[in-house]
Amino acid sequence: MIEWRGYCHRCYTKTGSYIMSWFNENLICGDCSDKERDHPRYAEAREEESKAVKSGDFNFKGIGYSD
Repeated sequence: MIEWRGYCHRCYTKTGSYIMSWFNENLICGDCSDKERDHPRYAEAREEESKAVKSGDFNFKGIGYSD
């Protein structure tokens, strides 16, 4: 598991809270999470995560993220 050290793993902004990316294992800030929702593959990333969890894969690495 990736350790949280107070900085967004994507934009490196210092932040007191985080969420895990739908695309990979990055722990990201609220602004980066909001930007993910606009990504053209956002629905695909969520669907693949859901499929993985339903099949018992609780350590899904994601589909990968690129700008």
